Parts: sequence; structure tokens; C-alpha cells
Amino acid sequence: MMYRFMLDLAIPEAVYDAIPQAKKDAFKDTIRAMKALAVRINEGQPNEEMTVKANWHLCLHDEIGNTIPCVEQEI
Repeated sequence: MMYRFMLDLAIPEAVYDAIPQAKKDAFKDTIRAMKALAVRINEGQPNEEMTVKANWHLCLHDEIGNTIPCVEQEI
């Protein structure tokens, strides 16, 4: 049995920029620490699931006329 977490947050740029850098760094550090404990479900099996991932990106989908794809970066 495992605990599985999936998190998908879209935070407006102005709101994110207002968060103190120390708090943003602590959040990333916590995610990295949890990621270090994570394992793949059914590793090595045909039904293996990639459950060791944590990414972020600057999303531009709401920009009118945007043709630049979002580029995910690993946490």
C-alpha cells in the first residue's frame, strides 16, 4: 500500500511573486525531500507507473496569440 500525491496548481504571477522567496525555497526543498522517498509503482513490470516526478513551468496558455510551448522543469 502506498500514499500517492498528485498536485497541479496554477498560481497567478502577481500572487506567486508576492510570496517571500524563503517560503518558495522551503516549498521546493520539501518537494525534493518527498521526491527522494518516492518509488515507482510496479517498478520493472509492464504496468509500471512513473510516480517519481515533480515539475513546474511558467504557463503561457492564457496569453493571447501565444505560440510558445510551456517547458517543464524538474523540481
